[in-house]
Amino acid sequence: MKKYIISILLLVSVLAVRGEVLTLDSCLSYARQRNCTIQSALLDVQIAQQVKKQVFTKYFPQVSLTAFGFYAIDPLVRIYIPGLMPTEEGEQSLEEIFDALREEDPNISPNMDLLKWGATAGASAVQPIFFGGRIVNGNKLAKVGIAAAEKQVEISERDVLQEVEDTYWLVAGLYEKRATVAEVTALLDTIEHVAQVAFDNGLVTQNDLLKVQLKRNEIDTKAVQLENGISLASKLLCQLTGVEYKGELELEPFPEQEEVEAVILMDTFIVSGRPEAELLEMNIKAEQLRKKITIGEALPQIGVGVQGGYSNFFERHRWNGFAFAFVRIPLTQWWETGHKIKEHNLRIEKARMMQTDLMGKMTLQNEQAYDQLTEALRLVMQHESALKMAQDNYRISLMNYQSGLSTMSELLESQALLLQAENAYTDARISFRGAQRKFNNLNK
Repeated sequence: MKKYIISILLLVSVLAVRGEVLTLDSCLSYARQRNCTIQSALLDVQIAQQVKKQVFTKYFPQVSLTAFGFYAIDPLVRIYIPGLMPTEEGEQSLEEIFDALREEDPNISPNMDLLKWGATAGASAVQPIFFGGRIVNGNKLAKVGIAAAEKQVEISERDVLQEVEDTYWLVAGLYEKRATVAEVTALLDTIEHVAQVAFDNGLVTQNDLLKVQLKRNEIDTKAVQLENGISLASKLLCQLTGVEYKGELELEPFPEQEEVEAVILMDTFIVSGRPEAELLEMNIKAEQLRKKITIGEALPQIGVGVQGGYSNFFERHRWNGFAFAFVRIPLTQWWETGHKIKEHNLRIEKARMMQTDLMGKMTLQNEQAYDQLTEALRLVMQHESALKMAQDNYRISLMNYQSGLSTMSELLESQALLLQAENAYTDARISFRGAQRKFNNLNK
């Protein structure tokens, strides 16, 4: 019983050290949650929502508060009294009176100083009634912006997940090739052993042993290149999914045989449902709304409001308030607005022309994806058949060499063909998976 407990503990510790086994679904899930491109697109949606909330506030009164106070070094208004008050005959002049008073109090001045200091404060509220439709169209434009940002999220998520799946199967395929190289190394060990026995018995020359050693060096070089490829592809997968790279990744086993789905023959491809097509339509709609906003800038503007305030000048406290209405009619605005309208019409025409062009390109893209899918399917079946032939050929070559019916060169050549066939089959399966997902993404 203790042996079983120890075995279980060792298994758990090994799994803990090796880390999480990444599946394709988990990688796609991590990418949705952590990928920078997807998260950036989601932030763009939030930005568009905040823009809409900003524009929505234009429906409500615009309230403002103001306050102003001052203290002047010299009074803003100074009146010189003696110069303004001439004296009559027989009466004492004011200047003489000031001179007499100044002898008793030097601070007395013939000047009257006003506005040495003052303060005022007020509040106003303006309610727009009609602003040429700019507020209504501005809110519509903000809604289009949110919808466009959401479509961009769909595009970003689709493209990122496509890259994640391609990279995942690339890493899995490289692992498969590593296993193939290990099998080839084991086969070379067998060949070397057979050649050594034959050499010891004088049946072959030392050249056969040298050929095996050269082949082993070639396989070792490919193994080093393979490990470098695994490292780079694994780091790319971690970067796409936000998983911390800690060396060797643990992936689910590569399927032993590809589950090939039947490819439906298609004559026409509908691209109107793709998010890119909807974005093109939104672009035209947004430009039409911008045109309406430009027209609204040249239309009359009507609003009402109230204003109230407090002031303290000449040491008098005063409160006051009033209601008002205004009509603002731009007179010279139409000259500039006419050219702006022509500009928007040209932009709308350009957007429609680009829509027609891009719709055609997307149709060609769908056709290309379909051709790549059918080609990948055909290559899978061809390389699967070629692999079976290469396996039979190697088995026969090994038997013939052991029986002395073939040379070492023929045996090594059959082994090289087997390695080539296995790698080609793995590449074909990876290409088929990528082509299948791409076609399905473009034709949902």
